[in-house]
Amino acid sequence: MRFILMLSCFFLTFNLFAQDNYPTPPVTENRLFYIQHSKNFNTYVYDANFLIPNYLSEKEPVNIYRIVYTEGGIKKPLTTFQRKLAYGIDFFKISQNMYKLKLVAYTGFQLVMKVGQDGKAFVETTVNNQTIILTRMFLKMKEGRSDFNPKLEYVLFYGFDNSGNKTSIKFVPS
Repeated sequence: MRFILMLSCFFLTFNLFAQDNYPTPPVTENRLFYIQHSKNFNTYVYDANFLIPNYLSEKEPVNIYRIVYTEGGIKKPLTTFQRKLAYGIDFFKISQNMYKLKLVAYTGFQLVMKVGQDGKAFVETTVNNQTIILTRMFLKMKEGRSDFNPKLEYVLFYGFDNSGNKTSIKFVPS
Protein backbone atom coordinates (compact mmCIF):
# COMPACT_ATOMS: atom_id res chain seq x y z
CA MET A 1 0.00 0.00 0.00
CA ARG A 2 2.83 2.40 0.89
CA PHE A 3 4.51 1.72 -2.49
CA ILE A 4 1.27 2.51 -4.36
CA LEU A 5 0.92 5.77 -2.43
CA MET A 6 4.52 6.77 -3.23
CA LEU A 7 4.05 5.83 -6.90
CA SER A 8 0.84 7.89 -7.07
CA CYS A 9 2.66 10.91 -5.59
CA PHE A 10 5.44 10.53 -8.16
CA PHE A 11 3.01 10.51 -11.11
CA LEU A 12 1.02 13.41 -9.66
CA THR A 13 4.22 15.46 -9.28
CA PHE A 14 5.37 14.49 -12.78
CA ASN A 15 2.08 15.61 -14.31
CA LEU A 16 2.22 18.95 -12.50
CA PHE A 17 5.54 19.70 -14.18
CA ALA A 18 4.48 18.75 -17.71
CA GLN A 19 3.15 21.09 -20.39
CA ASP A 20 1.76 18.84 -23.07
CA ASN A 21 1.88 19.96 -26.68
CA TYR A 22 3.65 23.27 -26.03
CA PRO A 23 5.90 24.26 -28.94
CA THR A 24 9.60 24.71 -28.41
CA PRO A 25 10.90 27.93 -29.98
CA PRO A 26 13.64 27.53 -32.58
CA VAL A 27 17.06 27.49 -30.92
CA THR A 28 19.23 30.56 -31.37
CA GLU A 29 22.96 30.87 -30.73
CA ASN A 30 22.44 33.44 -27.97
CA ARG A 31 19.37 31.95 -26.22
CA LEU A 32 19.17 32.70 -22.52
CA PHE A 33 15.70 31.38 -21.69
CA TYR A 34 12.06 31.59 -22.70
CA ILE A 35 8.72 31.95 -20.92
CA GLN A 36 5.44 30.21 -21.70
CA HIS A 37 2.14 30.40 -19.84
CA SER A 38 -1.10 28.49 -19.46
CA LYS A 39 -3.34 30.99 -21.31
CA ASN A 40 -2.00 30.08 -24.79
CA PHE A 41 1.10 28.76 -26.55
CA ASN A 42 2.65 32.16 -27.33
CA THR A 43 6.27 32.26 -26.17
CA TYR A 44 8.44 35.10 -24.88
CA VAL A 45 12.09 34.68 -25.79
CA TYR A 46 15.16 36.23 -24.15
CA ASP A 47 18.41 36.17 -26.13
CA ALA A 48 21.77 37.72 -25.20
CA ASN A 49 22.56 40.77 -27.32
CA PHE A 50 26.27 40.86 -28.18
CA LEU A 51 27.84 43.90 -29.86
CA ILE A 52 30.89 41.85 -30.83
CA PRO A 53 31.81 38.32 -29.76
CA ASN A 54 32.18 38.03 -25.97
CA TYR A 55 30.91 41.59 -25.25
CA LEU A 56 27.29 42.27 -24.35
CA SER A 57 25.59 45.47 -25.42
CA GLU A 58 25.56 47.84 -22.44
CA LYS A 59 22.55 49.69 -23.83
CA GLU A 60 20.43 46.56 -24.38
CA PRO A 61 22.10 43.36 -23.14
CA VAL A 62 18.97 41.25 -23.73
CA ASN A 63 16.92 41.00 -26.91
CA ILE A 64 13.31 40.13 -26.02
CA TYR A 65 10.68 39.11 -28.53
CA ARG A 66 7.64 36.88 -28.78
CA ILE A 67 6.73 34.01 -31.01
CA VAL A 68 3.00 34.23 -31.69
CA TYR A 69 1.95 30.62 -32.21
CA THR A 70 -1.72 31.71 -32.29
CA GLU A 71 -0.81 33.45 -35.58
CA GLY A 72 1.22 30.64 -37.13
CA GLY A 73 4.44 31.05 -35.15
CA ILE A 74 5.51 34.47 -36.39
CA LYS A 75 8.19 36.45 -34.53
CA LYS A 76 7.08 39.87 -33.23
CA PRO A 77 8.46 42.50 -30.85
CA LEU A 78 6.78 42.87 -27.47
CA THR A 79 3.92 45.31 -27.33
CA THR A 80 4.40 48.38 -25.13
CA PHE A 81 2.05 46.81 -22.56
CA GLN A 82 4.02 43.53 -22.55
CA ARG A 83 7.38 45.33 -22.30
CA LYS A 84 6.37 47.70 -19.47
CA LEU A 85 4.04 45.51 -17.39
CA ALA A 86 4.52 41.83 -18.18
CA TYR A 87 7.53 40.34 -19.99
CA GLY A 88 10.00 43.20 -20.12
CA ILE A 89 13.10 43.38 -17.95
CA ASP A 90 15.01 45.97 -16.03
CA PHE A 91 18.76 45.46 -16.04
CA PHE A 92 21.65 46.75 -13.98
CA LYS A 93 25.29 46.35 -14.91
CA ILE A 94 27.31 44.61 -12.20
CA SER A 95 30.57 44.38 -14.14
CA GLN A 96 31.76 43.79 -17.70
CA ASN A 97 29.51 41.05 -19.12
CA MET A 98 27.55 40.60 -15.88
CA TYR A 99 24.07 42.05 -15.37
CA LYS A 100 21.34 41.78 -12.77
CA LEU A 101 17.99 41.29 -14.52
CA LYS A 102 14.53 41.74 -13.06
CA LEU A 103 11.28 40.80 -14.75
CA VAL A 104 9.00 43.83 -14.62
CA ALA A 105 5.97 41.75 -13.66
CA TYR A 106 7.68 40.14 -10.65
CA THR A 107 10.78 41.78 -9.26
CA GLY A 108 11.19 39.15 -6.53
CA PHE A 109 13.33 36.92 -8.73
CA GLN A 110 16.99 37.80 -8.95
CA LEU A 111 18.35 36.82 -12.35
CA VAL A 112 22.06 37.23 -13.07
CA MET A 113 23.29 37.13 -16.66
CA LYS A 114 26.92 36.21 -17.19
CA VAL A 115 29.20 35.37 -20.09
CA GLY A 116 31.10 32.12 -19.59
CA GLN A 117 34.65 31.19 -20.60
CA ASP A 118 33.22 29.82 -23.85
CA GLY A 119 31.77 33.24 -24.77
CA LYS A 120 28.17 32.04 -24.31
CA ALA A 121 25.78 33.98 -22.10
CA PHE A 122 23.58 32.31 -19.49
CA VAL A 123 21.25 33.31 -16.66
CA GLU A 124 21.46 32.05 -13.10
CA THR A 125 18.70 32.34 -10.53
CA THR A 126 17.98 30.99 -7.09
CA VAL A 127 14.57 29.47 -6.41
CA ASN A 128 13.65 27.83 -3.12
CA ASN A 129 17.33 28.05 -2.06
CA GLN A 130 18.50 26.16 -5.16
CA THR A 131 20.66 27.92 -7.79
CA ILE A 132 20.07 26.92 -11.40
CA ILE A 133 21.08 27.98 -14.87
CA LEU A 134 17.71 28.96 -16.28
CA THR A 135 16.53 27.66 -19.67
CA ARG A 136 12.78 28.25 -19.47
CA MET A 137 9.87 29.22 -17.25
CA PHE A 138 6.25 28.15 -17.31
CA LEU A 139 3.64 30.38 -15.70
CA LYS A 140 0.46 28.65 -14.54
CA MET A 141 -2.17 31.37 -14.41
CA LYS A 142 -5.18 31.19 -12.10
CA GLU A 143 -8.32 30.30 -14.02
CA GLY A 144 -11.13 32.81 -14.32
CA ARG A 145 -8.88 35.89 -14.29
CA SER A 146 -8.88 38.42 -17.10
CA ASP A 147 -5.77 39.11 -19.18
CA PHE A 148 -5.71 42.61 -17.66
CA ASN A 149 -5.64 41.32 -14.07
CA PRO A 150 -3.81 37.96 -14.20
CA LYS A 151 -2.67 36.14 -11.08
CA LEU A 152 -0.08 33.39 -10.87
CA GLU A 153 -0.91 30.02 -9.41
CA TYR A 154 2.71 28.86 -9.68
CA VAL A 155 5.88 29.17 -11.75
CA LEU A 156 7.96 26.24 -12.98
CA PHE A 157 11.65 26.97 -13.50
CA TYR A 158 13.61 24.64 -15.78
CA GLY A 159 17.36 24.52 -16.19
CA PHE A 160 20.52 22.89 -14.91
CA ASP A 161 21.81 22.57 -11.36
CA ASN A 162 25.41 23.16 -10.26
CA SER A 163 26.33 19.60 -11.30
CA GLY A 164 24.99 20.08 -14.83
CA ASN A 165 21.91 17.90 -14.26
CA LYS A 166 18.52 18.93 -15.66
CA THR A 167 16.23 20.20 -12.96
CA SER A 168 12.84 21.81 -12.47
CA ILE A 169 11.65 23.77 -9.48
CA LYS A 170 8.11 24.78 -8.63
CA PHE A 171 7.60 28.19 -7.02
CA VAL A 172 4.26 29.19 -5.51
CA PRO A 173 4.01 32.95 -4.92
CA SER A 174 2.65 33.95 -1.52
